Amino acid sequence: MKIYFLIGIIIFCFSCAEKKQQQESGNKTAKGTPEIKFDEEMHDFGKLTAGETAVFSFVYTNTGNSDLIVENAESDCGCVRVYFSKSSVKPNEKGKIEVEFDSSGLFGRQLKTIEIQSNCKETKQLVIFAEVKNELFEIKS
Repeated sequence: MKIYFLIGIIIFCFSCAEKKQQQESGNKTAKGTPEIKFDEEMHDFGKLTAGETAVFSFVYTNTGNSDLIVENAESDCGCVRVYFSKSSVKPNEKGKIEVEFDSSGLFGRQLKTIEIQSNCKETKQLVIFAEVKNELFEIKS
């Protein structure tokens, strides 16, 4: 008898939690959600000589129906600096994320990623490429 009572309580708790989750997701839909769409998510800097710094601005649009805020942008390498504004971008307005790539000490084909964290549902990944020529590390065939 006790086991039936315990099973009943567990089922009741799960059903209440599911209703609460549905209500919360319904509230998010009512408020609206931001969506970030980049004009391009990859950029190739082409051929660089070691020591050169290259800059590119990734332009994005808020295609959602509430304000978009870029909260953080991180790269997988210390050779990449990312600049962005934490101010909100209204629906259908544009913003930009500027990426500065320093090729000092690098050589060969480089691929670097930038993770964009915002108040959108998912994080976005941006990618930059470059072919760095460095006479100190030149490989002769």
